[in-house]
Amino acid sequence: MINKNIICDGNLVSLRALKKSDYQIISNWEGEENNFNYFPNSNFLNDIKNPFWIENKIKDINGLYLAIVENDLKNIIGITLLENIDLKNKNACWGIYMSNKKYRNLNYCLESSFVLINYAFKHLNLNKVYNNTLLENKRGRNFHKILGFKEEAIFNNQVMIDGYYTDLIWSSIERKNWIKFKVNIEKKLTKVQ
Repeated sequence: MINKNIICDGNLVSLRALKKSDYQIISNWEGEENNFNYFPNSNFLNDIKNPFWIENKIKDINGLYLAIVENDLKNIIGITLLENIDLKNKNACWGIYMSNKKYRNLNYCLESSFVLINYAFKHLNLNKVYNNTLLENKRGRNFHKILGFKEEAIFNNQVMIDGYYTDLIWSSIERKNWIKFKVNIEKKLTKVQ
């Protein structure tokens, strides 16, 4: 069984399970120009502003949907998730979204991602964490590489964005590789303190 009441603490951020009341904050997040073009699900930024999305994710028995809380001001600054958690085959899909450009710097994204991916390997005992990214999302793809993800497959013309098809990149990191990358990420995070 997946523990839905997890709380993971970092120096800059903490992660906690989404609550229904988070809808009030998330619904006020501003969308930025071209931000929709970074997600394979172009409706994601609209979906998270729907109260039913949060209710459904809280009930999802195969997913963890977490609020990213900035430690100093206690504001929710983003969402990170593990979905399609498959405990039999020991894998899950990971994603992250930061609500404001100022929190998309490497420090906040790196620590938020590190905390959840480490939780996936250490506490859920997963063997593999994967994600999907649009070909054009170079910043996201580079960030995934910093975390140790390797691009495994390209799905040609998989997603329609603004009336044209684009490729979808499948990336993953396995437990054995996370152990290597984890040390370097911890060093980067220590410098942030």
